[in-house]
Amino acid sequence: MGIIEDLVAHPGEYVGLDRDPTSGRVSAARIVVTPLPGGAGVAFDYESFNADNPDVVRGHAEHAVLGRTHGGGSVLVTGHIHADTVAVLRESEPGVFVLGGESSPFPLAIKISVPAPGRLDYVWSFGAPGGELVERDRAELTLSA
Repeated sequence: MGIIEDLVAHPGEYVGLDRDPTSGRVSAARIVVTPLPGGAGVAFDYESFNADNPDVVRGHAEHAVLGRTHGGGSVLVTGHIHADTVAVLRESEPGVFVLGGESSPFPLAIKISVPAPGRLDYVWSFGAPGGELVERDRAELTLSA
């Protein structure tokens, strides 16, 4: 079973922690997974909150769509608070989404995995414009009852 099938089989609200391995910051995270019509993919609504930063409590907000393409493969289209354009990422290996031919204001890759039914890992790697990718946000979540 692939990542899309795993997520379509276990939709709902996932909650957990988002950790930044570069700074040690830990935030509360929530991702709602909603199947697309026909089981073609899922939508993600992702937010993280950091009580240690009262000026920017909401550290991340994202709406993304992950879907199978007709010609094979999967794409992830994400809109988030860190840019005023969407990023179109293509699956380069199972669960790993990288920028395709479209440009982006900064390097970005997202890794999505379902290590067990009802578990979701959603990892952002990014860098400064023109810089290298660095894993910065690792959300490890569990499906709420």
